[in-house]
Amino acid sequence: MNKINSASLSASDQKKYKNLIEGQGLYSRDDDVEILTVDNFKSELYNQKHAWLIEFYNSWCGFCQRFAPSWKALASDLRSWQDLVKIGAIDCTNEDNAPVCRDFEIMTYPTLRYFHENYQDNPKNQGEPIQKGEDMNGHRESLLGHIIQEQQQGRGQIYPNLIPYTGSNLDHLFADVPKGTKYVVLIIERENESTGAEVTMDLHTVANVVVRYSYPNNTALVNKMKISVFPSMLVIDDNKSVKKFADGLKTRESMKMAIKNFLQPKHIEIPEQEAKTEIYTGKWLDAQVPDIDSLFEARQKKLLQDKIKRMTDPVFQMDLETALRWSLKREVAKMKLISGEKLDALLAYLNILVKYFPFGLSGHRFMIQLRDRVANGGGSIEGKEIFEIIKSAEQKDEKLFSSPEQWLACEGSTPEHRGYPCGLWKMFHYLTVSSTERNADNKDANPLEVLRAMEGYIRYFFGCADCAQHFLEMVEKKDMKSVTSLDSSVLWLWMAHNAANKRLAGDQTEDPEFPKIQFPSTNNCPFCKNADNTWNFNEVLKYMKQVYSSINVRYIGSDTRVLHSALEAPIPSKNGGILHSLDTTRLPEKALRA
Repeated sequence: MNKINSASLSASDQKKYKNLIEGQGLYSRDDDVEILTVDNFKSELYNQKHAWLIEFYNSWCGFCQRFAPSWKALASDLRSWQDLVKIGAIDCTNEDNAPVCRDFEIMTYPTLRYFHENYQDNPKNQGEPIQKGEDMNGHRESLLGHIIQEQQQGRGQIYPNLIPYTGSNLDHLFADVPKGTKYVVLIIERENESTGAEVTMDLHTVANVVVRYSYPNNTALVNKMKISVFPSMLVIDDNKSVKKFADGLKTRESMKMAIKNFLQPKHIEIPEQEAKTEIYTGKWLDAQVPDIDSLFEARQKKLLQDKIKRMTDPVFQMDLETALRWSLKREVAKMKLISGEKLDALLAYLNILVKYFPFGLSGHRFMIQLRDRVANGGGSIEGKEIFEIIKSAEQKDEKLFSSPEQWLACEGSTPEHRGYPCGLWKMFHYLTVSSTERNADNKDANPLEVLRAMEGYIRYFFGCADCAQHFLEMVEKKDMKSVTSLDSSVLWLWMAHNAANKRLAGDQTEDPEFPKIQFPSTNNCPFCKNADNTWNFNEVLKYMKQVYSSINVRYIGSDTRVLHSALEAPIPSKNGGILHSLDTTRLPEKALRA
């Protein structure tokens, strides 16, 4: 066989080029956003003649999903600035990209960082945080504000002069312009506007023309030029002849059009913003005509999804395990160093997993070892180490988990919908109910144990900053600390989840195939609502304890042989006590009746 024809890309190379060609997460190659991944991040960022403004985001994060359109718009709006500053994004949800996000200590999403030109690879070089605007215009103003600050501090020399002109007359305008400059455009606008700086950047490549701007507080210049309308614009040629523009110049585009019309007779052209080059985004790697087997698999998957939709709020082992793996490998592991209150929160989280998560025997033993490693690590542990510990155990097939890392009931209509947030809610609902089962006869059980662990996890590790803020506000407003029984902890979390559903109902991040409702629905729980449409809390509690009970977890897609080991002897904990198994025959009768 011909060597050229027999050549093939490795799976990792195919994945790499697929990302570079098709896009990743919330952005595609049809967008003007530069898509960064673990494969190109360093080569694109370091030792470049241009700067970067990069969004670090989580594709499942609702706030990131709402943010993405404004980021795409910003990249398109600033296309003519690309030789000076590029707009990029990297999806921290992607497991391959996690080391990059961890190295840059990204704690919340989305996070914006500015990296100046000729940026160097150094662990201490984390970029400069940039404030998010309310929309595209706000993002642009934040970027310009930072660039101006850079120039005021003696940096940012790649940019045109963006520091406001303070000369009392026009004599100094030509003092520091490039040789051969024939015209200087001076925009005089109010201090709270940024049009002058925007036009300066927009026209920075136009030959023989320099744009500057000034403010009305430069009273000597304003009075001398008899300017009373703002914004106003002056065009000064190299002979100090002045052309005034005032009427109708209220926008960035109108100013550029006036400048263009003035320069055209002078045979100086302002280039039109080039349309983005069409990039082929078809799935050409390993492209094949679908065979009968793949069509059969697609049909079977669709049938399974339809079946799940008809189920009554199903809880699958696969979703619980996937949520746990995501939380540890993609959230906890993103932290560069975990210490202090973060370490306390992590230990509280690991403790409730050890006590209440439905592991098999190997999973229980591993989680105990992980918890003890964190507890005995001298007051800190690196997120990278946690990732490597879990990854190594998975590669050795130590049977920690019974299912592949994918969503079942929590799978959304697109990869950006549902997924991890759905899985995390289900997991914590399960843990509150599991706590009531395991502690049915324990009068000393702490009813806040699971809720406090969840609060700490959301506060320090949950990636969506907007979601975390809303949850922590609920902790205060809904008075979580007043929970005094295990049953009320189940109801408090149910109430908090419905509050989140109410806030997000109709939001642009809502999955159209899975609308946010107040659950349980009347169809699923006919007695959960009273005749006056108010909640019957006793019936809601009964329903929650039934749905999220360990005996009702479903095992589609799971290898039950991994879980059957839980029927063996209880597992001793190094911190004392016995870790009970999942043998439902030994559950208290009260829990079985719930």
